[in-house]
Amino acid sequence: MQYFIGSVIAIFSAFYTHADIPKKIDIYTEHFPPYQVKQKNGAIGGFASEIVRLIMWEADLGYQIYMLPWARAKSYASKSPYALLYSLAKTSDREANYTWIAPLCELNVAFYKRADVNTHSQWSIEKIKQHVVAVGADQLSENYLKQHGFNPDNNLVSVSSFNRAGGLLEKGRIDFIFGAENFVERMATRMGVRAQWDKVLEVPDLSKTLYLTAHKNAPEAYIQKLKKAAAQVLEKRHMTDVGCQVRP
Repeated sequence: MQYFIGSVIAIFSAFYTHADIPKKIDIYTEHFPPYQVKQKNGAIGGFASEIVRLIMWEADLGYQIYMLPWARAKSYASKSPYALLYSLAKTSDREANYTWIAPLCELNVAFYKRADVNTHSQWSIEKIKQHVVAVGADQLSENYLKQHGFNPDNNLVSVSSFNRAGGLLEKGRIDFIFGAENFVERMATRMGVRAQWDKVLEVPDLSKTLYLTAHKNAPEAYIQKLKKAAAQVLEKRHMTDVGCQVRP
């Protein structure tokens, strides 16, 4: 009899926990090719988006992905304990503010210049500071530049849409772009100027793993459901070695 009652309670608890999860999970991200991209039909694709979709499918959870400017995406994601956010670089400052569900992709950051900008045998931060650099607003890369003496009144242009930086570089209004290598190189290829942009300085300090994250106060049962699904997806992707290169 006790076994029967215990089984009923366990089943009821599991049902109640699952019933608490919204039928549709709101997931927020930004336009950040090739990790997340808004396609011509309005669908959101990209390397990281593909993994997120697989995780939600494995977890059997309904969802809707919203692509917004990064600051707004973070703000919206903070309003619900069930909302998810990607692709977020994991840092010591951020670690306690989110629940980290799964690694998605590796991010490497570098400086790129126009071909007609003076050529040095070896570029350094100090040499680049003599020029104007564009960077994505509210990004780790923007904070990095400010910490190293770049400022908006002299040599720093922060853009809400990083695609705008490519146009500024081609028009000669800036001398360098500082951002994710995959993003910059794909943007240059799309603009037909890949041969005219040179990568001159990588910044290993900013090389990070991008994550799918949840609210820091998200229910534990919900988090475990997502993490279990993520582990299964990442194991399969590690075996096939497709898309983003990331440790499972």
